[in-house]
Amino acid sequence: MTGNTHVVVIGGGYAGVMAANRLTQRDDVTVTLINPRPELVHRVRLHQLVGGSDDAVVAYREVLARCVRLVVDTVTRIDAAERSVTLATGGTLDYDYLIYAVGSGSAEPGVPGAAEFAYPMATLEEAQRLRAVIDATPATAPVTVVGAGPTGIEIAAELAEQGRRVTLVCGGVLGPYLHPRGRRSVAKRLAELGTAVVDGPGSKVTAVSCRARSPSGPSASAFLTWPRAAG
Repeated sequence: MTGNTHVVVIGGGYAGVMAANRLTQRDDVTVTLINPRPELVHRVRLHQLVGGSDDAVVAYREVLARCVRLVVDTVTRIDAAERSVTLATGGTLDYDYLIYAVGSGSAEPGVPGAAEFAYPMATLEEAQRLRAVIDATPATAPVTVVGAGPTGIEIAAELAEQGRRVTLVCGGVLGPYLHPRGRRSVAKRLAELGTAVVDGPGSKVTAVSCRARSPSGPSASAFLTWPRAAG
């Protein structure tokens, strides 16, 4: 890069913020970060939002370098030939280099009934919706968490610590990314919290149905899914 190089970063998640901040270490680079919301979503804290112990957002002024220009908007078109992006508000921004870091979301549920009766939590809005569901559900109602990746384990533990009756359905192995010693440690802690862990062969969810509503309140079970798998 030579001269005054303009880099546009689309997406203000962890990757986008880190890229923008590191680029500011160069005196010959100016950086613009485009994101549809004015706060960084702490995706690793979404389970705490559901549990009520954190709001899972942080102001960009606390994490973004001061010289990074923040544009709160959505990119609707990228013109690679002209090296420009079009914004939802109607404006355009030119760039020399473009970083595309929009992140990921929930996978389309492939399990019958999941779209109607399960609650994914890959995004802030999904976690906020689930928080409202949990708050409206009696504390004695069982909660089933589907998926034993980091998010599944964390949300199961978060809710179990509140005294809720939680079942974690692994769809295979508990924490497949963990070393066996780490897996045993996680299993021990979940057992201490009273969480029922369903793992091994036959632990994959094949369908989700809605339990009939009781006279005292909403359905007794809430189902959660890990972003990349339905069970």
